[in-house]
Amino acid sequence: AFLIFASIAFVLAQFYQDRYDIVHDRMEVQDHNNSFLLRPNIQAVYYNKSMKMKVLNASGFVTSPLKNNIMMDFKFYRFASGAYRIIPFNITIDLCDQLKRNMFGLSSIVQYSNFRGCPFPGGLLYLRYYPIEQDKFPPFLPLGKYKLSITVHVNDGHWFVGITNWYGSLVAKGRN
Repeated sequence: AFLIFASIAFVLAQFYQDRYDIVHDRMEVQDHNNSFLLRPNIQAVYYNKSMKMKVLNASGFVTSPLKNNIMMDFKFYRFASGAYRIIPFNITIDLCDQLKRNMFGLSSIVQYSNFRGCPFPGGLLYLRYYPIEQDKFPPFLPLGKYKLSITVHVNDGHWFVGITNWYGSLVAKGRN
């Protein structure tokens, strides 16, 4: 199973796409563990009035440093027949490892935050006006409305940190 996941992650990191735009609708913190994270906040906001594209803002107080092995579980949902339906494709990544590999352009996060890499330091962490690098996503994802539920664990998945939900759409270039 590890080899399959490693192969998929390597292939995903090599993608380039210019077929669709990722349009953020909203983000929410569904749940969090106060032992690790206080006052979490995440939003999709307009960078300025002249831009149609939303960017991501986030903040929270990390109660103590989070070592490596920060695992993120991704569950995908697609909007169909008036509701979000789960897609039978879930992935789990080690955030620190994928930051090093620049999966989906994640390493650019350091330009928009006070986060400088793993391990996560304790204290206030923030992300300001982060435009995801949508050209680094897989090229042939189906257009439509989606929900992405992200669950974060530390200590090899044993300790729950929080759950965040992203809502948005993949739209053909030039249509948003």
